[in-house]
Amino acid sequence: MNFQELIAESERFYNKELNPKFWTNKSFDKSVRQKLLQIAEDVYEDLNIDVEIADIQLTGSLANYNYNENSDLDVHILLDFSQINDDKKLVKDALDGKRYVWNVKHDIKIRDHEVEIYYQDVTEPHVASGLYSLLNDTWIEEPSYNPPTVDEKDVDLKAESIRKDIERLANDINDPNVSDDEARMIHERGKKIQEKISKMRKEGLAESGEFSVENLVFKQLRNDGSIEKLFDSINNAYDEMFNEEKNEI
Repeated sequence: MNFQELIAESERFYNKELNPKFWTNKSFDKSVRQKLLQIAEDVYEDLNIDVEIADIQLTGSLANYNYNENSDLDVHILLDFSQINDDKKLVKDALDGKRYVWNVKHDIKIRDHEVEIYYQDVTEPHVASGLYSLLNDTWIEEPSYNPPTVDEKDVDLKAESIRKDIERLANDINDPNVSDDEARMIHERGKKIQEKISKMRKEGLAESGEFSVENLVFKQLRNDGSIEKLFDSINNAYDEMFNEEKNEI
C-alpha cells in the first residue's frame, strides 16, 4: 500500500462521529460497558493475585474517530506492577504471557468487534487522544475531531530507508552459506531494526498521534509485508545460530 492509498484509507476511516454502535453523544453504551467490565474482571481473577485493579480503560480507535470495521475493543487492565514484584519487567513479561494465552483461547466479539485484553502498569504513561475509563464511566482524555495533514515525502523516504535495511537483512540470512557467527550478527541487526521501528512509532504517537509521520511509516511497513519479513529474518537467523545440519552435510 503506497502513501496515497494509506492516507486515503486513514481519511476514509476518520469519521465525523464516534462509532454509533458504542457511543451516543460521547456516552458509552451501558450494556457493552458491563460486558467489558465483566470480561476484564474474569481475566483478572485468573491471575489469582492480591492486587487491586486501579482502572479498566478503553483506548484505541473505538475510543476515537479513526475506527473501521476491523477495529478492536482495546481494554486495558491497570495494575500496580510493583505490588506484584519489584522487577517490573518480569511482571510485564509474565502478564503479557497470560494476556496472550487468554486472547488465543477466546474469540469474543461485541457488535462485530473483537475484544482484546491488555495489562498495563499504573505508572506507564498511556498517550492517546481518546481514553475512556470503563470502571468510572468517564472520559480520561476526550477525543476531538481533527482530520490530519501529513508530509508525504517524509513518510516515503523514512519507509524506503527502513525497507531497504530489511531487504538486506532477508538477503543475508537467506544465503545458504551463512555461518553461525554471521547468523548471530544478522540476528542482532534485526533486533536493532525492530527496536528502532518500535521506538520510532512510540515517540511519533506520543508527539503527534495516530497520523504522525513515524506511525504512518510503521503502517506502510506493516501493510507491505516488511514487518513480517523482518520477524521472519530474525527468527531464521536465530535458528541458523544453532542449526547443526549444515555442518553435518
